[in-house]
Amino acid sequence: MILNILGYSLSIVWLMFWIFLCILVAFWPASVAKQKGHNFLGWFILSIFFWWITLFVAIFLLKDKNKTTDHES
Repeated sequence: MILNILGYSLSIVWLMFWIFLCILVAFWPASVAKQKGHNFLGWFILSIFFWWITLFVAIFLLKDKNKTTDHES
């Protein structure tokens, strides 16, 4: 038996919840990449599908574009 909620089957409601959750979680790696000076939208789109990989890359492997190196000592 399929439970109907507001005219939708329960599987569609779970699918919509899962998509919402993926989009919500994708903000995390994208915001880390933006803090390091990279493109938010590009990292956000990539993070929707591969958030666990992009989070690791954004935290540990991306270089911070905002840091300036002073070689004038």
